[in-house]
Amino acid sequence: MTKYEVLNQLNTRKMNSREAYKLLFKEETERKPRRAGFIIIRIKIPESKGATMLLSFLLFLPIPLFLVKMLIPRKIKNKKGAVSEQLSLTPKEMLEMISISGVKVDVKTHDKVRIFIKTI
Repeated sequence: MTKYEVLNQLNTRKMNSREAYKLLFKEETERKPRRAGFIIIRIKIPESKGATMLLSFLLFLPIPLFLVKMLIPRKIKNKKGAVSEQLSLTPKEMLEMISISGVKVDVKTHDKVRIFIKTI
């Protein structure tokens, strides 16, 4: 049915407004998030330039996500409760979070060490 036919039926009261609305406008579909393939990690330690340079050399290229998932210890992965008291996410929620593209985590410690993690 075309838009004009629906509006004419609505005008002549052959159809109520809810039915006309459903015919005129499609339901919104929930968009699925894009999956991440790689993780970028940057670590800056202000007191030790040598350690910062070594870490930036080791972590220069993005790390494939499947390697990160393999490196997560099995005891944390199979744990059902929260990972720690400070982090209230379960391990399954944590794996789902790092699997989504565009997640950025910026950690600044009291020692002024900065850790930046980004999924792409």
